[in-house]
Amino acid sequence: MEEWDIPQMRREVESLQYQLAINREKSSITVTELVKWIEGCVCEDPFLNPELMRANPWVEKGKCVIL
Repeated sequence: MEEWDIPQMRREVESLQYQLAINREKSSITVTELVKWIEGCVCEDPFLNPELMRANPWVEKGKCVIL
């Protein structure tokens, strides 16, 4: 590791203190909440619900062509 000067060390300590203060939650809880939220929004998502894609005027009607 290279030599650090005092301002660099202070910035590093401040960054670590900031990261330590962040409230963290277990991924086992947050992932299940995320899955429930996704499943609850499936009927409103135009990428997962083809009926909603038909009402979108910006959807291309033709197939993709490789030039």
